[in-house]
Amino acid sequence: MTSRFAAVRAVPLLAAAALTLGPAPGAAQLVERVVDGDTIIVQGVGRVRLIGVDTPETVDPRRPVECFGKEASAFTKRLLEGQRARLEYDRDRTDRYGRTLAYVYLPNGTFANAEIVRQGYGHAYTRFPFRYLDEFRQYEREARQGERGLWGAKCADAPSGRAASRPSATRRSGGSAALQRYDDNGNGRITCAEARRHGIAPVPRGHPAYPYMRDADGDGVVCE
Repeated sequence: MTSRFAAVRAVPLLAAAALTLGPAPGAAQLVERVVDGDTIIVQGVGRVRLIGVDTPETVDPRRPVECFGKEASAFTKRLLEGQRARLEYDRDRTDRYGRTLAYVYLPNGTFANAEIVRQGYGHAYTRFPFRYLDEFRQYEREARQGERGLWGAKCADAPSGRAASRPSATRRSGGSAALQRYDDNGNGRITCAEARRHGIAPVPRGHPAYPYMRDADGDGVVCE
């Protein structure tokens, strides 16, 4: 009786142990080019979107370069371009644009997706569930509290590129409800990166956030 009971319990115990292991080893592939802070080109795979990361926009011709976008792209380039990296996948293999969705690991064990968020070069992209969502949220909180990367940056307060210091909590509390909710950088406007991070993109005319965003093509929808 005891031996049969032990055998039954062994299955869930082994399953639980497997959950504690890291990703299974896979073949390393060359990162040929970095497109922007959260998108890379991998040899034999093509365009890869890093899961769980959202960095400020730099390459969309319909929108101006967002605050800290160039710095985020430069960080990802230093981290990954020319390196051989291992890709791991989650539930969804591709996004609606046909890009491969992946977690990217360097040979030394660096988890690139997490490192971008941890160092403050991107937000945790929580619109869709993913394996490390809770961990990425924590990395973002720590980066925000430490004012690392974009959390300590001076961002443009207009398309002309004039710099504005981060407002104090008192100044922010006097803004609209939309600004208080979505303006993470505290610069008086809402970027597409912020809208996507809060899961409100695309933002149509009539949405509370719309007046604080730049509709470059004037079609009544931002961040489409």
